[in-house]
Amino acid sequence: MFHRKIQELVHQGDQFIKKYSAKQFHKGATNLLLDANIHQIFNYQELVEATFNKKPPVQNFNVFEFSDLPLTIARGEKCFIDIYFWRRRPTVIHNHHFRGAFQCLEGFNVDSEYQFKLLKKFTKFHSSGELRLKRIKTLKKGDIESINFQDKFIHQNHHQSDLTVNLCFRTHDEAGKNLSNFLYSGLKYEKDQLSIDRVMRLFSFTRIDHFDFQKLNLTLEDAFNFLIVSYDSSTNHPHFLKLKKFMETKVKNETGLKLESLFKQHEKELNRIEEQYE
Repeated sequence: MFHRKIQELVHQGDQFIKKYSAKQFHKGATNLLLDANIHQIFNYQELVEATFNKKPPVQNFNVFEFSDLPLTIARGEKCFIDIYFWRRRPTVIHNHHFRGAFQCLEGFNVDSEYQFKLLKKFTKFHSSGELRLKRIKTLKKGDIESINFQDKFIHQNHHQSDLTVNLCFRTHDEAGKNLSNFLYSGLKYEKDQLSIDRVMRLFSFTRIDHFDFQKLNLTLEDAFNFLIVSYDSSTNHPHFLKLKKFMETKVKNETGLKLESLFKQHEKELNRIEEQYE
C-alpha cells in the first residue's frame, strides 16, 4: 500500500507541475502531502522489500552523500520522492536549488528558518551578510514544511531523535543554480561543483609531491573554496600547510576576512545550540 501511494503521489506531482509550473511546487507538494497522509502508512519493512525485490529508481544521492541513508523511492517526469534517515545531529544552514516540501515520518525535527541580508560580495560564489533567525518550528510525525527556492527558504534542521525519518517531495535541481551554505557568523558560499572540484584536485596534489603553486592562476574564489573544503583537515603535510597559509593571506589581504575565526565563531554557536537538544 505504501509503495502504491508513493507512486500515485509522484503522478499527482507531475500533473500539478504541468498545470501550474515548477515555480509553484512548494505549495503543490505541501497540499498533496497533506491529503496523502503518508506518515500513517509508512512501512519500513515494505520499503526494504521494495528496495531489494523491485528495480529501484535512479538515486538522487549516493549512499552516505546526504543524511545517514538517502533513498529515492519514486520518480516521475518532473518530480521525485526521497526518504532520508537521520541520526541525532543537525544539518548545515542551507538553501535549496529546487522546490517542494518535506514531511516528518518518524521522530522529530526542530527546524530553524533564517533570513539573509547581503552586505558584501567577494566573488561570484562567496559573500558576507547578516544571518537573522526568523522562526523555530518543531516538526513531529505528520508535520510538513514547504521548501521554496534558494534564499526564499534558508533553514537548519536539527534531528533530535535517535532516529528521524523525513520524506522529501521535490522537483529536480534547477539547471545553472547552486544551493548555498551559511555560517552563523555571516559567511555565505555557493556549492558550485566545478569550482569545488578544482580546489579538491589542488588539495590532493599537495599530498602527492611538491609543486610551485605560485605559478598557478589561483583566484580569490579558489582561496575561499580551498579554505572551506580543507577547514577540518587534520593533515600536517608541509606542502598543504604552505598552500593553506598562502590562501589565508590572499583572503585576508583582499577581503579583510579571517575565515578560520568565522568558522570557530560558527562552531561555538552550533555547540551552544546542540547543548540545548532535548
